[in-house]
Amino acid sequence: MDNEGNRSAAAGVQIPARLRAVGPGWHLLLERLHAQLTVEVPGYRVTDVTEKLGGLRIHVATGEQAVTEKVRALVAASVTEAAATCEFCGAVGRPRSRNDAPGGWIKTVCDSCHTDWSARKVLIVHGAVLRRSL
Repeated sequence: MDNEGNRSAAAGVQIPARLRAVGPGWHLLLERLHAQLTVEVPGYRVTDVTEKLGGLRIHVATGEQAVTEKVRALVAASVTEAAATCEFCGAVGRPRSRNDAPGGWIKTVCDSCHTDWSARKVLIVHGAVLRRSL
């Protein structure tokens, strides 16, 4: 079965085409990673960009070339930065569950967005923050 990540790899998609996979708070750091990767490996492609367990997941393919330590380091730095960046707004954040309850869905959020997310006032849909009135 073909999933979205595999279709992206086959099409030679780079990070800008996958920004909608995560919230807008991470878009700037992904755009910066894209600029860095195009210098290292202009023809790179991503096989996956997603949020999982509050963290950013990025998988890069470099075609015929082996993935270099430099590319791995750039990706790792972005993943580390995302772990301290609110996925909703880009402010300083940390991985948290709704209402800080044990278990459940985890997102990396700042205090302000955590309040709204816990109250189910905000969610991320296709890379944008959707505000709901309750």
